Amino acid sequence: MGLKSKIEKILANKNFQSYEKWASAIIWMLAIYYLSSKSLNFIVATDIWEFILRKIAHMFEYAVLTLLIFRILGQTEKRHYIWNIVWALIFTILYAISDEFHQTFTLNRVGTYRDVLIDSTGALISAWLIYINHRHKELLKLNKKIVP
Repeated sequence: MGLKSKIEKILANKNFQSYEKWASAIIWMLAIYYLSSKSLNFIVATDIWEFILRKIAHMFEYAVLTLLIFRILGQTEKRHYIWNIVWALIFTILYAISDEFHQTFTLNRVGTYRDVLIDSTGALISAWLIYINHRHKELLKLNKKIVP
């Protein structure tokens, strides 16, 4: 049995698939926590473009977190996907709030409601893209049923 077939066997394992989703979300949350616990002495926005780039990175962090939480809910909660989108969004926004609160205890960092809004915007964009993806899949299924 070659390495490739061993990896394929592991990836196909239902237990691995279950833990992979949880591990991905936890690792991502730990990365956000770690980065927000770093002092910003070494990162000083010298111009508006660097500031904008940092805020886009914030949005991206929380967009990915929303997707990762949605994946877990899709596996554990067998409800309508909109239910899972809403709860993934709520969880992500609460995590953004807790992250900003955590930053108030970090040297040279401040927690601001503006950053929570920026993080939440990333989460909302992710939720919107998840919704569009699921609607697209539903429409494709409907078209296959209508057209012989």
